[in-house]
Amino acid sequence: MRVAIVHDDLVQWGGAERVLEAICEIYPDAPIYTSVFDQNNKELAKRFGNKKIQTSFLQIIPGWKTLYKGLLPFYPIAFEQFDFSGFNLVISNTTRFAKSIITKPGTTHVCYCHTPPRFLWHFSGETSYGWLELLMSKLRIYDVVSARRVDYFLAGSGNAKRRIKKIYRMDSKVVYPFIDLGRFMEVKSSSGDYFVIVGRPTKYKRFDLAIKTCKRLNLPLKIISGGLEDAEVIKVLADCKALIIPGEEDFGITALEAQALGKPVIAYRKGGAMETVIEGKTGIFFDEQTIESLSLAIIRFNSLKNQIKAIDCCKNAASFSKASFLKNFKQVLANLG
Repeated sequence: MRVAIVHDDLVQWGGAERVLEAICEIYPDAPIYTSVFDQNNKELAKRFGNKKIQTSFLQIIPGWKTLYKGLLPFYPIAFEQFDFSGFNLVISNTTRFAKSIITKPGTTHVCYCHTPPRFLWHFSGETSYGWLELLMSKLRIYDVVSARRVDYFLAGSGNAKRRIKKIYRMDSKVVYPFIDLGRFMEVKSSSGDYFVIVGRPTKYKRFDLAIKTCKRLNLPLKIISGGLEDAEVIKVLADCKALIIPGEEDFGITALEAQALGKPVIAYRKGGAMETVIEGKTGIFFDEQTIESLSLAIIRFNSLKNQIKAIDCCKNAASFSKASFLKNFKQVLANLG
């Protein structure tokens, strides 16, 4: 069986790229089709440098790295241009437009969807204005239409499954992504006095809420937001008191990484964190994105003392192993149809 793998873009190393690498382990001879590939990214070159990678016409546009976001309307077209003649199975791994590919009747298209495009569907209340909203409206229509080209959807979480059903009116099977447990095996954790937030400071992550709340309570807070080596990020997490997730996450990989280090999580009760945090055992939730609600959660967390145990956090994280992902992914594909 000839297999091809499609990925939105190869410009950074993150959770979606870890999943891509795992899928490549299942199908080592499968070429990767993607919109653009930053060959100067050392981590990407290390992980995918030996793979056959087919890029789109966007790759030859001068300065595409600078124009990356400005080229947004052309990404759907880029994926439609790929030719998958001769392939029996095509697997798209996406949060955006990789599912827009066109396949012939004899080719099965399986889409592993981490989430429908967040920037299109305003999951956290983001709003566009003027010509940008007009563009987004057109892209939303395209997104729904192109989703009908998919034969089978796999969802990266129950949260994603609900979104796929609501937006695309299509069913899906959940196959949870994984964390690389090996990164945390030799790390020694200590009981720090500070809280931590992790990720890019985009609006939906609500870093502002955590910052204002900790300031009001006079609690130390560390922010991890790019620029740090992986070992440094792990060290900050390993020595924290707890991870705070103030926004709605699609799934919650960071929550699992903290738990893999034996650290509890204080999370907003919505989205993917509800699938990765066990209330009262590996963390607690707060119900409203307000300073008052988060403050009460932190105060309640501090009162729990030793009720949330490191060993329970580690056990929960271990259930999201790479081995489990590979097993579940292969099993679901074997049972499709």
